[in-house]
Formats: sequence, structure tokens, C-alpha cells
Amino acid sequence: MNRRQELTLGALGALLAFGACEAVGRAGIVRRSYLPPASEVLARAVELAGDRTFLDDVAVTLRAWALGLGVACAIAIPLGLLLGSVPVVDDAVRAVIEFLRPLPSVALIPLVSLLLGTGTETEVTLITYASIWPILFNTVYGLGETDPLAKDTLRTFGFGRLSILLRVELPATAPFIVAGLRISAATALVLATATELLSGFGQGLGIFIAQAQLATDGTRDVLAGVVWAGALGLVINGVLVWGERKAFPWRAGARGTRGATRAVWRSPGGSGARRGGSGGSGPTASAAGRPGGPDR
Repeated sequence: MNRRQELTLGALGALLAFGACEAVGRAGIVRRSYLPPASEVLARAVELAGDRTFLDDVAVTLRAWALGLGVACAIAIPLGLLLGSVPVVDDAVRAVIEFLRPLPSVALIPLVSLLLGTGTETEVTLITYASIWPILFNTVYGLGETDPLAKDTLRTFGFGRLSILLRVELPATAPFIVAGLRISAATALVLATATELLSGFGQGLGIFIAQAQLATDGTRDVLAGVVWAGALGLVINGVLVWGERKAFPWRAGARGTRGATRAVWRSPGGSGARRGGSGGSGPTASAAGRPGGPDR
């Protein structure tokens, strides 16, 4: 299926969902004060694009999203490279990671708010915590999937551990890291909106939704805010997918992306992360023969 067909099917699915919501809203099955027609919600969402105050709220949410995601990358990528490269460190911290990973970030909002107050610091902290895990596990998994033949070839030519990491392991792991980043980007946006929504005051898209919820006949504004949140997630994912295809054109059909996405659910101590060494058809195998590989 080519790109045009994907876009056509996606647009068709969106139109069908819009039509179903419109039909339910106008059929009177649910009161309009609870579920307005989709056309009214969409019109309100478009109207909000000209509201400067609302756009400032969106900008606050996006700033917290970007800060939290950036901090998560700064922590998760080096830590993932360390865990994937040094089994002793992996064994030492695995229990701690497995204890922290299942903790829901939303449940930590009261604790973090008590420690840091209600503001950008709390929001960024929660976003960072939620966003670390997909990037971390995909980094570990990507290292485990590095072609051992490429690494052995560099060792034969006298390259050291750091050179192997920079020339083979990191380029081979980069697509997995980007796949984890895509997952974390969506998670970060959810946490940014949810933290604002639960705090109830300040600025942000979640604050707009929370205040609209308390207003008389504010359902339309609530749903319009939700439409904006979904649209932001769609745009962010589209930009990341485009960047991934540009950065890794050899990954035809994004086969590795799907495999890396599934890796999020794997433990860093799993067999793929610790001893993985799949055959050389992936990007690692091509890395040995690309500029910067051992034949350079």
C-alpha cells in the first residue's frame, strides 16, 4: 500500500467517524447539551484558532511537552546505551526499573505537586517520568539487535569500544530510538493535558478544558479542546513519521519501526536486549558497508 492509498483510507475513516458523531448528535439519542453535533464542535474548534488567549494556552502545553520530552531523551538514551552495553549494570538496576515502570504517572500527580507545587516543574517532571520508558527500552532493544558480525569486523580492524558504539551500535539503534520517541511524544502530550486538567488552575490546554467543564453549556468547548488535543497529537506524529522516513530511508515499509514499537513491552533484561544478535539484514548489516563502517 503506497502513501496515497494510506492517506485516502485515513481520510475516509475520519469522514465516517465524523458522520457517525454528527448523526448521533442530531438524532436526539443524547441531549445536545451533553453531545453536540460534530459539525458544531468542529466549528467551535476552528473558531478557537482565532482566540489569542486559547492559543497562549496551547503554547504553554506545547512548551511543557517539549521540555519534558527533551529531558526524557537526555536521560533515557544514555541510560539505555549503558544498560544495553554493560550487562552488569543492567543486572544491578533491573529490579529498580521493573518496580518504577508500572507506576502510572497520573497517580503521581498529588505527590509531585506536594513536593514541587503546581506549575511547570510538576508538569515537566511527570512528562519526563512517563516518557522515559519507551525510549529507554527501545534503546536497549536496539542495541541487542545490532549485528554481531559488524561489531566483530570493527574489532578485527582494531577499533575500540567507543568507536564500535559510535560507528555501528548507535546508527543501528537510532531507528529504534526514534520509534520509542514517537510513542513517548504521544504519552507526553497526554500527561501534559492531564496534569493541567487535574490541577484546575494556571494556563494550558488542560486548564481550558477544565474551566469549560465547569461553565454552563460548556460541553461544546470541552469537546473542541479535545479536538485540538487530538489534532496536536496527529500533527506531532505526522512530523515524526516524516522525519523518520527522511532520516532512515533504507528502512523500507518501516518494518523495523513496527518491531521496535513492540519492543516497548519487553524488559531490558530480556533475551533480545542482552544477547540479541539477529542476522544481518537490518540497518546494522548495511552499516558495515556504508561510509563510516569498517571498510572506510
